[in-house]
Amino acid sequence: MHILEEFWYGNINPMERPFQRQRRFDKAFRMLTKNEEKLLESLNEQEKELLEKYKACYDEMIQITECQTFIKGFKLGARFTMACFENEDDIFDE
Repeated sequence: MHILEEFWYGNINPMERPFQRQRRFDKAFRMLTKNEEKLLESLNEQEKELLEKYKACYDEMIQITECQTFIKGFKLGARFTMACFENEDDIFDE
């Protein structure tokens, strides 16, 4: 099947990435979780609700940024590919 067909039928998901455990990431994630738990213990219900709203907005901003980064990267890759075919005569000049 052609790559565009694979993409159309959902067999290729650009957002799907294999998760590779990394020491730095794991350490940062554990620290984040630990600090969030401590923070939640000290908040009342109204403050917890406000924190959840904050986290939802932050997550949305991250998603928007990742989408824009993906699009820019995809376009750059396409430009590299186009540049490979600009002067086919160059292939035989070596």
